[in-house]
Amino acid sequence: MWDNEVYDKLSDLIFSGEFETGSNLIERNLATRLGVSRVPVRETLTKLVAQGSLEGGRKGEGVRMRRYSADEIRQLYDYRATIEGGIARAAALSASLADVLRLSIICDEMEATLEEDKSGRWGSLDRRFHEALAESCRNDRYDRALKSLLHECFYVFYVLSRKRSRSELSVEDLKSHQRLALADHRALVKFIETHQPDEAESQARLHILRSADRVIRAAIETDLGE
Repeated sequence: MWDNEVYDKLSDLIFSGEFETGSNLIERNLATRLGVSRVPVRETLTKLVAQGSLEGGRKGEGVRMRRYSADEIRQLYDYRATIEGGIARAAALSASLADVLRLSIICDEMEATLEEDKSGRWGSLDRRFHEALAESCRNDRYDRALKSLLHECFYVFYVLSRKRSRSELSVEDLKSHQRLALADHRALVKFIETHQPDEAESQARLHILRSADRVIRAAIETDLGE
């Protein structure tokens, strides 16, 4: 198994809610589970620590699933709102018709997952949308900055969402958020298509900060943030 496959499989386990926040991830056990040597697992864990979803534990404990306080979540999303607002502004000035079409197609696929109740695909499509947005702004620094943020933000959001589901909180609440997020995406695409940088930036910031409010509420309700 190649290192990127180990990364993908381990990321899937993390985002699936397989591990509780704060729990230790044992390198030896993960290597056995994935059927690989410990070297690629160790390298992958190091990468995930750098991306923010894992953190170093006490000596001898390896790494563990990261816990976030409400303040840390707010800081993370405030930073992302600033970065992604700038990306949306730049995209409204430089995105091509092909970029707009790509974003619109992803929105259509996201809508289909809601209609067909394929919520498992939502997260990957959501991430694809934001990555495509970053690529459309024609600024490599913005692109790299956002992609490094997305892993951490999506870890916080989806681990919280799955923990809420296990706590038997409303599934419809998640669906409602997804429908609102899709409406935000479509509005943003329209502003980019019609070259309205101020509106695109404001819409992107609104979308991210609205997600932050939901994540912080979820952290409080599930005691994930301490």
